[in-house]
Amino acid sequence: MSKGHSAMIFILFVMFGMLINLQVKGVIMEEPQTGVSAKELAAQLEMEINENKKLMEQLSAIEAERDVLWKNIGNNLNNQEINELLKQRDYEYLRAGLVSVTGDGVVITMEDAPAKGDLDIEEYIIHDRNVNDILDELKANGAQAISVNGERVVLNTKPVCAGPTIIVNESRYPPPYVIKAIGDPDILYDAIESMTQVAFMRLVNIRIDVEKQEDITINRYRMYSPLENSLDGLEVVK
Repeated sequence: MSKGHSAMIFILFVMFGMLINLQVKGVIMEEPQTGVSAKELAAQLEMEINENKKLMEQLSAIEAERDVLWKNIGNNLNNQEINELLKQRDYEYLRAGLVSVTGDGVVITMEDAPAKGDLDIEEYIIHDRNVNDILDELKANGAQAISVNGERVVLNTKPVCAGPTIIVNESRYPPPYVIKAIGDPDILYDAIESMTQVAFMRLVNIRIDVEKQEDITINRYRMYSPLENSLDGLEVVK
């Protein structure tokens, strides 16, 4: 494949990424329109979501073609130095969470308490600090890859509260929160089960289930996410 074609694919990849980013910001930050009915706004939002899906599909196709181009560079040129650089790139991608991985580990499910008691209502719901405490404990005990509700945890991932939901990598998720971690299942299981924070949450009936599993798949980190992920958990205020 020619250098010109490769450059064009790269430019298209960047342009689609920018377009998706601008589209999401435009939908979320656009000022309310006066005289527009809720039905019309809902229809407009549905159109934006469908358009976003199409762009995400095109972006995935371009990413797949880009990966094939990278893979073929060293083989076509039969250059040992280039092949070594590509191997190093693959290793760094693995460290950065940019490739999907599979392995044994644990799956942790967290859900708010079904009923409220005499304590402050805040004590019966899961907060970002609760999720982050578990993520920190998994990392400290050798977890090699982690995800929260399918979002890959990378260096700058820090779940934050947004009302009754949390935002992970700019995507919004309501409970339950499912944390997957690849590593030594016994070590990770014992680490979470021995946490004081977990014991307290269980005392107020917050659900914390820890399960050892084989062949857990954790998807790679994606810079761009579907528009729907930014809207999950939102409620209309009437």
